[in-house]
This record gives sequence, structure tokens and C-alpha cells, in this order.
Amino acid sequence: MLFHMENIEIAKIFHEIADLLEIKGENPFRVRSYKNAAHIIEELPENLKSIVEKDESQLENIKGIGKSIHEKIVEIVKTGKCKLHGELLKELPPGLLELLALSGIGPKKVQLLYKELGIQSISDLEKAAKTHKIHMLSGMGEKTEEKILKAIENLKASKGRFKLSLAMTYVTPLLEYLKNIDGVIKVSEAGSLRRRKETIGDIDILVTCKKGAPIMDKFTAYPEVKEVLAKGDTKSTVILRCGLQADVRALEKKSYGAALQYFTGSKAHNIAIRDRAKKMGLKINEYGVFDETTDKWVAGEDEEGVYKAVGLKWIPPELRENAGEIEAALHNKLPDLIDITDIKGDLHIHTRESDGANTIG
Repeated sequence: MLFHMENIEIAKIFHEIADLLEIKGENPFRVRSYKNAAHIIEELPENLKSIVEKDESQLENIKGIGKSIHEKIVEIVKTGKCKLHGELLKELPPGLLELLALSGIGPKKVQLLYKELGIQSISDLEKAAKTHKIHMLSGMGEKTEEKILKAIENLKASKGRFKLSLAMTYVTPLLEYLKNIDGVIKVSEAGSLRRRKETIGDIDILVTCKKGAPIMDKFTAYPEVKEVLAKGDTKSTVILRCGLQADVRALEKKSYGAALQYFTGSKAHNIAIRDRAKKMGLKINEYGVFDETTDKWVAGEDEEGVYKAVGLKWIPPELRENAGEIEAALHNKLPDLIDITDIKGDLHIHTRESDGANTIG
């Protein structure tokens, strides 16, 4: 059995090994080999699991991946963990890695803080900074303490959130998995993910499917699910192995567009849309647009119909923040968003003939 691990997860293990070795004061060349391996793995176009599955000897053809790294990649793919990584985590307090998430804090500073002040966690560091113990260390001053406290504050504010680029590496295969379930008609992400915010707190997914489709059984059995928090006929919630929470809602075809609009827009955008609807004698919820007096269904099968019902052109998800987009839609002045076809640039690559990882072919 091979564990389904994304390259970015394997690279993270090697990054952590490099950081822990550097904190220990190990040979810089050894540290660099693990850092280089992590960067190479992050940029690989092919999934390492696929390579090991087909022929693990192909790892030897990846420039920068030596025998030791090769063996550890196979170990991680086959067992889901790395022995050296586990040994280092037992030898050093695991909280030291959390310190590296702080802006301006690298392995050498962590080593100094740990050895000189016994700091093992962010809470230890915060106490030391507030009691002015840090500026007594070599190379650190009062401004360093101020920067550390600010970095801790910023980290707490973003705790539990994933950068969009990282979140997409987990969302894309999940969406493909759901689309391939028998009976599924439509699948779409919603929430801040669909609005393409810089950071994502959780994943909202909406689906429509034929009656009897095993959507919830298949979703909760997805290989990347770590824990099932709730499972129902129309909604289920799980925690993925990466730490992201994912919700799937199954909807009737008639209300799919209304739900997509409802669960995509920011709170402020949705309130503004509902207020506009109310002035027009309508009410909007995740089930559709209804006449407020007769409760007759007006629209909701698609988003365009929802916006049209309140006299607006369809508003792209990325603009739904109540930052002037409703007025722009009303006056036909919505901006054209940048599309992939608008991006132009030169293609520059390195091959194995120099310092790249692949051949020209």
C-alpha cells in the first residue's frame, strides 16, 4: 500500500528535517542537502507517489536527489512518515518548528533562543519578549522584541488559515474525486475559496446529483480524510489530513444557483443583495429567490438568474465583497478581470544539460 501524499507534503518533511538539523547545529552541507531536496520536490511536475508506484529507480534520474534522499522518499510514500524526521522531533521540542512560522525567525535564531533562554514554544517566546529577556542576547535588541511580538500577533490572526496556492493543491484533487462519483451532475467550490481570497479557513463545496447517488458515503471515504465530524444525507463535514476542514452540501437542481450565490459572497455582499431584493418585494436565501407576498419561486437554478431577479448583471465571485461591485453591476460598469489569456511572458527553463531536473524531451 502506498500513501497518497502530495509533493508539497513530502517537501514539508524535508524542510522540517533541514530546520531541525540546523537548530541542532549539524553540518551545514547536510542541512543544505535536505533544503535543496525540498525545493526540488516542490517544483517537480510529476507526483512522487506515481514515480515510486511505476519504478522507484526513476528517482535516481532527478538531479539533486541522492541515495539517502531517494530512500527517504520511498519510505515516506510507503509508510506515510520518515524515521529521521520522527527521531528529530523526539530529540528536540516540537514547538521549535512553530517558532519558524514567525516572520524574521530562522533556525539560527531559534537555536540561540532555545539554548540561551530555554524557549521551546511561541508562548515561551511571547513571555520572554514581554519581560525584555530577548534584547540581552547577542545580536538582538529592543526593536527585535517589538518585531517578535508583532509577528506573534500576526500569526495568531492567521492561525488555521492556508494560503490560496496551498489550499488549491488539496482542493483540486478533491473536486475531481467528487466529479467522478456516479450520479453527480455539478460540483463547485464556494466561500472564500471561490472568491480567491489570499488565505482560506475551510473548504465549502456544493454538489447536485441524481437521487440515490452515494455522494456522502464517497466523500467521507475520500482517502485524504483524517476525521469525519458529521455525516448526513445533505451535508457532511470532514477534516483532511492536511488540517483543512471540508464541507459538502448536496442540493436540488432547482436551488443550486441560489446556494452557490449564498455560500460564495462575503457576508456584507449577501446582506446588500438581500436588502436590494427586499426593496423589490423579493426574498433570497440558499433555496432560491421568492416573491415575498406569495412565496412563489422566482429564480435559483443558476447564479445569473439570481442576480437578474434583482436587476443586476452576474457579478464575478472575486468581486463579491460589497466594495462597489453592486453599484458597478447596476450601471453596467463591472471591470473585466484578468484572465489566463491576458498573461504574457517569456518561457525560461533549465534542463539536465545544466542544472535542471528534466531533459529537453
